[in-house]
Amino acid sequence: ERLLNLQRGDLARGSFLFSYLFLVMASYMEARIARAALFLDQFKAVQLPYADLAMALLVGFFVSGYLLLGRRISLRNLIAGSLLFFASNTFLFWYWAHYHRFPLLYPIIYVWVGIVGALAPAQVWTLANYVLTTREAKRIFGLVGSGSIAGAIVGAKFSNIMANKYGAESLLLAMTVELAACAFLVMIIWRKKLAGETP
Repeated sequence: ERLLNLQRGDLARGSFLFSYLFLVMASYMEARIARAALFLDQFKAVQLPYADLAMALLVGFFVSGYLLLGRRISLRNLIAGSLLFFASNTFLFWYWAHYHRFPLLYPIIYVWVGIVGALAPAQVWTLANYVLTTREAKRIFGLVGSGSIAGAIVGAKFSNIMANKYGAESLLLAMTVELAACAFLVMIIWRKKLAGETP
């Protein structure tokens, strides 16, 4: 805490948010590597711009629906529920990619990863903004933000190991576990806030 210029207890409060962002970025890095490998296994590189265009269009529609849903349910349920929804989708993608390969699956995975990448990291900062005071945020946000860098590094290294040993689709299964863990962390962070503590 002294090294990071934090006050007593800040390290413990920031650790949950750090872990949350770490897992989000690690899973996103793994998903990006998996989607590129799986897509290029079935399609040519010149077709990637079409997938990127579809992703850009669908992200807007998905985020709009997400914001509308946010008006009807609590922030906790919205974030945790969407993470579990993403995790269930990832598991289905892994199952289909591993046991029932069909060409349309890979563009779907490619676009879906873009949607998750646009939404999941933003959810971390939305939750952090809710559970931390302004003074706490000024001290802790540096610690939390480092989770993004560390997660991307570890996710890339982990992807290299897993893809070489078990194939690119195995990264989707790892992502399932990581997103489910993120939903669990959201519940812990929220519970501590309601109990009058910061995470």
